[in-house]
Amino acid sequence: MPAFFEHSFTEPIWSIRFWGKPEKPQLWVETRGLQEAFWHSIDLATKKVYLLGKAPSDYAQLNFVQGSENEAIFIKLQLSKNPGIESIQTYSLDPLKLLKEEKSRPINPENAFSFQVPQHYEESQDYFKDFQTFFQQQFNETIAKGIDYFEGEDKLLFSYYLYDNGWKNYLRVCDLAFNTILLEQIAEGDTIGYQTFTLLNEQLIFVKDKLKLKIYEKL
Repeated sequence: MPAFFEHSFTEPIWSIRFWGKPEKPQLWVETRGLQEAFWHSIDLATKKVYLLGKAPSDYAQLNFVQGSENEAIFIKLQLSKNPGIESIQTYSLDPLKLLKEEKSRPINPENAFSFQVPQHYEESQDYFKDFQTFFQQQFNETIAKGIDYFEGEDKLLFSYYLYDNGWKNYLRVCDLAFNTILLEQIAEGDTIGYQTFTLLNEQLIFVKDKLKLKIYEKL
């Protein structure tokens, strides 16, 4: 199952969102360095990656909500321990600049995407023990910390953690007979990921080693 798309960014990937039209979806990707962030767009039809520009200085408060070819809308959060919404900001994309800032209001997404995310289970949850038993019997692996799990019509997807001279996060895709189709290490370190992969239009989307975006098609 070869990757049909992969791209490495210079800075770690912070967030991924969907935008555009359902029949022509695009990815909104924010990458962050130590003191700055960048906004990117990826056309899933042409596989082209566009650098939209350097994010504004208050990027840490901005959450992408939706966008079009010309502009993007963000929720700006307040700077506090329990932040509420400070405002709604609209940015033009070419050039990248703030167009308007409004008071908080409901935002209804213009386009609904049929993307799916896995169920997340922590090691402290009882159901996680069933996964531990299954992995030990089926793959002779001792998993811990947590797991992301998705059950499709003919595929099972797992993102889980093994200790091997340090914690490693693996992504495994199986058919319903538990034959492995894909097994890939996607991260290492003590941090536990949450919803470490996404499915959109039968495409598996995930981040590897914080810098590389990978997509496998037709799962």
